[in-house]
Amino acid sequence: MKTRRILLIALGTLAVVVAAVVFVRGGSKTACPAIGYAYTGDVELMFSREPASVAACFGSGCTPAPVSRSEDGRWLVPQSAPYLTPAAGVSSIAVKAVDSSGVGGARELRIESESTGEHPYGPSCGGPFRFKPVQVPPS
Repeated sequence: MKTRRILLIALGTLAVVVAAVVFVRGGSKTACPAIGYAYTGDVELMFSREPASVAACFGSGCTPAPVSRSEDGRWLVPQSAPYLTPAAGVSSIAVKAVDSSGVGGARELRIESESTGEHPYGPSCGGPFRFKPVQVPPS
């Protein structure tokens, strides 16, 4: 009878421990909301040699439009007309740059993104992102 009592206490304790482990592991899962983050900011173009003029547009087969330097001297391409058409995606950018001697070239470059580091629902849920500056190789 004593052995049976010890066995029942041991089984009861084991059941409580297993239930606690299952609860803790199951309770630590994060339910991420169904949110898609869209970045609508500018795409910055970076050049190893400063160009005299720049034209750009988003997507393959687009027609580059002139880009003006920002007040702080950066080449920023906004996600708006004439650079972005409704059918275009923002995964690549066509860049046409001319240097001060009149030499230029056109190329299509991939746009990469990175996390902003802000995770409103925790790092496991991802979070807002921004575009990395696009390095434009010399012509």
